Amino acid sequence: MTVNKECGLPAYIVLVFLVVGYLAWQWSETLGGAAGLSAKFGGMAPLVTIPLHLLLSATPFPSETIGVGNGALYGLWVGTLYGWLAWWGGSMLEYGIARRSVKPNSETLSIPLPRWLQSVPASSPLFLIVGRFVPLGYHAVNIAAGIKQVSLWRHTWCSLVSNLIYSFAMSSVGIGLISL
Repeated sequence: MTVNKECGLPAYIVLVFLVVGYLAWQWSETLGGAAGLSAKFGGMAPLVTIPLHLLLSATPFPSETIGVGNGALYGLWVGTLYGWLAWWGGSMLEYGIARRSVKPNSETLSIPLPRWLQSVPASSPLFLIVGRFVPLGYHAVNIAAGIKQVSLWRHTWCSLVSNLIYSFAMSSVGIGLISL
């Protein structure tokens, strides 16, 4: 898939975003992920884990450990809800950054997605939902949707659907790990 590029976002903002994401990831890992955060913050842990999860999901650093931990700590339904909110928020953050940082009529950029998915228009629900489940697809879909100026409403509902599925799966993994 080729998309419009020419980024209007200064490189230092991208660098700051990556550094903050890396520091947040390191901090959560030193505390022991979602379980460590829950032990440290008690009943207030969701007020820390959800924004942290949201931030990490919009960076290249892994957020799955928090999603799995939410399932293990809070159960299937509450863990799914927390992960769903965080991954949806991260999707919207990436989409918003990409949408605001692109100038129309610019050069092209190749998005690394499977060939069959590259032939699907970025505004298609198939692309916006199924594309998140291929390797690196979560980030590529959010960025491509922003760059291609997919409507906010379409990106929102497709993101809600796909992130609900993913959050349910990760919470289920957390429940499964606890049962072992």
